[in-house]
Amino acid sequence: MKNTSRLRSAIEMEMAKQGYNFSTLSEKSGINRGVFSAILNSTPPKPVSFHQLTMITQALDMPEDWLFDDYVGECFYGGKPNRRRIEPFLLACSKQGRTDLIRQVLKRLLEDLKYVSFIFEKAEELFVAGKFAESVPFYEAVIEHEKHQHSTRLSVSQYRLWRTRLSEDSEENLKVSVQFEPFRCLLPDWLKLDALLRLCNLYDDLGKYTEMEIFADEMFETASHLYEKLKKGGNKSPKAEPQLFPARPLVFYYASALLQKQLALIGQERYEEAKPYGEQYGNLDDFEILDDEEGRTEVEIFKVFALGNRLELELMLGNFSVLPEYAAYMNNHPNETPQGLLTLVKAANRHDANVDELLNEYYVPLETYLAQRPDSYYPENVIRSTYAGLHYQLAIYHHRSGRRSESAAHVRACWELSQALNNQQHFRQLASLLALSPMFLPDHFVKNENKTSMTKIEESRS
Repeated sequence: MKNTSRLRSAIEMEMAKQGYNFSTLSEKSGINRGVFSAILNSTPPKPVSFHQLTMITQALDMPEDWLFDDYVGECFYGGKPNRRRIEPFLLACSKQGRTDLIRQVLKRLLEDLKYVSFIFEKAEELFVAGKFAESVPFYEAVIEHEKHQHSTRLSVSQYRLWRTRLSEDSEENLKVSVQFEPFRCLLPDWLKLDALLRLCNLYDDLGKYTEMEIFADEMFETASHLYEKLKKGGNKSPKAEPQLFPARPLVFYYASALLQKQLALIGQERYEEAKPYGEQYGNLDDFEILDDEEGRTEVEIFKVFALGNRLELELMLGNFSVLPEYAAYMNNHPNETPQGLLTLVKAANRHDANVDELLNEYYVPLETYLAQRPDSYYPENVIRSTYAGLHYQLAIYHHRSGRRSESAAHVRACWELSQALNNQQHFRQLASLLALSPMFLPDHFVKNENKTSMTKIEESRS
């Protein structure tokens, strides 16, 4: 009862300090005088509901979390947990960022494992409300105490926790993803689709195309299974528990699986194998489950992707007769310009072609593009990663043309972006530049202040 005594002492001291008695504070707070007296004077005292705590705090003009540390005892008044007090208290602690108190309450609550389901419910409420960081201690508690290692609840908790840990640090993303991967198999179909797509995107960014292809195949198998199930009248809503957040139509994941497969093959330079996949995800008008405008919009978006990747494949195979069509594509779809330029320069380097005219027309520095981009379809970290690859290709391109200063500028830009993103794929690409002529390297990379940078690049080669 130590916490409960401290709680009541704090209230009485503040009342005395501000000159309140039972009657005046009862009137200001809206709490019945008898109830208020029972809270402070009865033996044993009456437990304080969280609503009453809030009214007292407001009446005394104190900070919202003034008595939070002492309220933990009220949650377990008499040694037993009280959900009616615990639930609003946990949510208020989440709002205030009091993770320490949340963990303290959850630890005591989980002395009885029957409360695992309650904690999971609270975690889901927070996550689906977009409060990702606030949900973390709840999911961690579920993971630690879930006794059934093959339960859906454990897999969903691992998936949600993994989602909250994804960041702009590519290598850290890889670490947490490797830990999560075994749990994807027990996820409900909608969550599994989302997890597999995020894994594909991660391995694409890291240049691990073999792994990416495996996940793309698994994603298509899952999407196809769900498609057949829904055509037969199964649940058509991804909003069934546990919820997909954000909810996306099935056609998005079906097409994404085909797109990711194609991108994985392109990454492995299996260009002819990659061609048929664009024809599939680019022609989904007859997809039977297009229930709303969002689904039809996704079909149109994937037509754009199919066109761009068809032209990309032609360029990578050395067919530069499509350059006018490619320029029109970038004009019509500004969102695709960074990736379009990356493909263009990569193809030019592959086939020793000159694309100066298109570069002069379409290339702008990263910060300029970010300021001018038409919308936020691609997250900023994706654009930055694309630009890192573009700078690497431009460094080679200008080196081939004997433009040392331009090449050096792109080496530096690639290095700075790779460092910010902590992307080892880009570091490995930079290391490969050391095989080029020594005259290729910019002066500032051999000066003392940049020796650390070159050392890191050298280390990434080994």
